[in-house]
Amino acid sequence: MTSSPSYEDFGPGAAIKMAKPRRYSHTALKMFQRCAKRWSYRYINRLEPAVKGEALSRGSDLHQMLEYYYSEEEWDLEEFTTENQKLIVAYDQHYGEEEWEIVSVEHEYEMTIGAYTLVFKPDLVVRINGEIWIVDHKTTVRIPDEYDEYNMTDFQHLLYIEGMKQNGYDVRGFLFNYIRTKAPTQPKLRKDGKIADLRRLDTDVPTLTAFAELVGLDTDPDVIDKLVILHHTANKFFQRHFILTNDHAVDEAVYSTVLVLEEMEIAERNEAYPRHVLPGWAGAAACSKCEFQGICQTEMLGMDVDLELLDLVVRPRRTT
Repeated sequence: MTSSPSYEDFGPGAAIKMAKPRRYSHTALKMFQRCAKRWSYRYINRLEPAVKGEALSRGSDLHQMLEYYYSEEEWDLEEFTTENQKLIVAYDQHYGEEEWEIVSVEHEYEMTIGAYTLVFKPDLVVRINGEIWIVDHKTTVRIPDEYDEYNMTDFQHLLYIEGMKQNGYDVRGFLFNYIRTKAPTQPKLRKDGKIADLRRLDTDVPTLTAFAELVGLDTDPDVIDKLVILHHTANKFFQRHFILTNDHAVDEAVYSTVLVLEEMEIAERNEAYPRHVLPGWAGAAACSKCEFQGICQTEMLGMDVDLELLDLVVRPRRTT
């Protein structure tokens, strides 16, 4: 068995020479791997949608709320949507008593791999029982079974671990902090004083408990039965998946990332950005979700591009 290559094997002489070191973000790296054409629209042409989609805005808002929540800055809950307000209140009910030592919140770090600088910004870095964990907030319509979404070919958590190591932290592992984008349903009373549709109520233990105590139904047998069921089933709104890895996996991820960064540089130098279209329905589905589908198809047809008509704007320059 051959040993795994280390990022130390890729000094400045190993990568394609550049006039000056380039700084790339992990977000740009992932986008390039998925579709170089999409990456060029976003990071070369600096395009972005004039208006964010509803799902994207909701997820961004929730990430912003979590940033405020863990940084303990002063913030106004009323600035956010009613649904996200309910979510953060329920989140606090669920996790408010935890004893995490906050190391950093949305702090930008840099790491060096080969001839490149990679900029990365973990959602949260915490110390739990003396050990460092990198936390990634994941908003989703359905929380997957544990490790369903854990993909060894998605190098984000491995690169973050290497990056934090370069910044002086001995990281224990990675933590996926799943948050369902639908808040627990607030119970309602029927005319007879019972909780409406209790058996099918899409809620969690803290929400139901607080309501039952408020209306004096905390000893009701039906409420107790529902709470027992909720206690013994996986929480459908908030879950945390702890991921452990080893140095070999980290080195492999860094090695592969250097190769991708070289591909990015070649593409930019040659101004060649191929469309990466998956076969069959998978490709159609991926392209339909792309914010640049309109301009991509317009260019393919050889038609004139009107950014305003396509609901796109050019943003100020920033790091790729």
